[in-house]
Amino acid sequence: MQTKVLDSITLNETEQKIKAVLVDFCTLYNNTIESENKNRIDDSQAKSPLELRITGGWVRDKLLGDESNDLDIAINVLSGEDFATQLMQWAQETGRFLGENATGLHTIKKNPEKSKHLETCTTKLFGLDIDFVNLRNESYTADSRVPIIEYGTAEQDAMRRDATLNALFYNINEDKIEDFTGRGLTDLQNGILRTPLPPLQTFLDDPLRVLRLVRFACRFNFTVEAETLEAMKNPEMKDTLIHKISRERVGVELHKILVSENVPYGLRLINHVNLSDCIFDAGAHTEPILQANEQSVIDDIELGKELVNKTVDETTQYFGEFVKSLSETPSLRGLAEEVFSSKILVKLFWLSVVLHPYGGIQVKIHAKKLSSMNYVEVVLKEGLRFGKTEYDTATRIAVGIAKNDFLADYFASPHSAKRSDVGLYMRNFNDYFNVNLVANAFHDFIRSIQPSELCTEVQPRSVEGVDFRNAKQTLAQYEQLLQTIEKLDLKTVKDTKPIIDGKLISKALQRKPGPWMKDIAPEVMRWQLDNPGGSAEECLEYIRGKSCDFTQ
Repeated sequence: MQTKVLDSITLNETEQKIKAVLVDFCTLYNNTIESENKNRIDDSQAKSPLELRITGGWVRDKLLGDESNDLDIAINVLSGEDFATQLMQWAQETGRFLGENATGLHTIKKNPEKSKHLETCTTKLFGLDIDFVNLRNESYTADSRVPIIEYGTAEQDAMRRDATLNALFYNINEDKIEDFTGRGLTDLQNGILRTPLPPLQTFLDDPLRVLRLVRFACRFNFTVEAETLEAMKNPEMKDTLIHKISRERVGVELHKILVSENVPYGLRLINHVNLSDCIFDAGAHTEPILQANEQSVIDDIELGKELVNKTVDETTQYFGEFVKSLSETPSLRGLAEEVFSSKILVKLFWLSVVLHPYGGIQVKIHAKKLSSMNYVEVVLKEGLRFGKTEYDTATRIAVGIAKNDFLADYFASPHSAKRSDVGLYMRNFNDYFNVNLVANAFHDFIRSIQPSELCTEVQPRSVEGVDFRNAKQTLAQYEQLLQTIEKLDLKTVKDTKPIIDGKLISKALQRKPGPWMKDIAPEVMRWQLDNPGGSAEECLEYIRGKSCDFTQ
């Protein structure tokens, strides 16, 4: 695949200002060094001239014609803090303007335990945050992805990068692109992802690079080079990914994949290299779950893993046809467009769809405690360290897909459903009913397809010849449900406030507030939805008639 790559980098106005300041400072610094070197008797003590390079994603993005605010500037002869301090001092002495708020420096000190072997200094120039770092060389121990980092050359720094197209540098002093791997520009033009060094050792040193390459593949729709892809599939990768990478870092990379331009491609890559099991797992809770639960629960989890893998293959193979088929269901299409136009909703959609095979599994985390969690929540909360909104919402949707209770009953007899049945179901998902319904529609769409051989390769097989007639009829059922929601005036049901509150109920029933009230709120809302024109007094009368049901 040929990608349009620019011949040179065009700086915007802010970048031009930054470059002008840096070049002027370098010129002064190098003139001083040259003068000092001329006066040295021992040439071996001569200092090297100062060179500045913008590294990494900024160079790649600019060559692709995209703007980037991710400015990392690598320095060859000074630490980041020394360079930034001297730059600020020079600017102050000469009156050189560096933009607003350009005086503050933030230095990240050496901290080998957190992979900070060399200092990094961050400052703001003309409104942009800039990291000043050293050119680096790195090596790894067998049991950690945290590298030992030392000062290095530009070539060594390029070779330590995760992909050749991320190893391109922009030499600020000479205004030129540098490709020390010899393949970066060609790979960028051809849309190829490969590692600068032999891929297997590169990945075993830092397995997170596997997920980073998946992320770049689905962000740019690039192809992973064959040897690199084969190394990603190496059986050792699972073990190193589990033992060398924190779950937070796995979660960060998966998040970026799930909000990328081509999520199905990213998920297929993860599945193709056999890493779904160790990504969608319980993290540090894996061993406690094994010890605290009966064998039948563990067996369910193992079966769930197989079904998750199958679900990834199915959903990514048929997602395009699902989207295409929405053209025949305008209301459902509109709902899907809401979901697919929001990155966070897309993320929730895919998590719910992919993890639904775990939706029926409850696990104990502690052997001595009776409480349990749904396994989807464990994976999202503990295995991927996602936030509460994500694990709460995706778990609720995934459990709903797995149980398929309300929707199955509704589609079996849509005319017997009460207004309150539909409304309470919608309120269960609050702001995310759109994600829930689209995810369920997609799941049922796939279940309605006549079984066919699944393709596990990176690129899904053509769907030509697959019979989608039943699947499209399934979408028509969802379209009818949305039309019913419209007719029943339930589109904004999530915003409906209870017509009576707890104080009124306590007073009417002459009882003190307490746990007994928890079951009343749903009854109030149910009555209210079935009696949209009813008054507060009528609702209270209804509750009085059922007061004997609320005895606790």
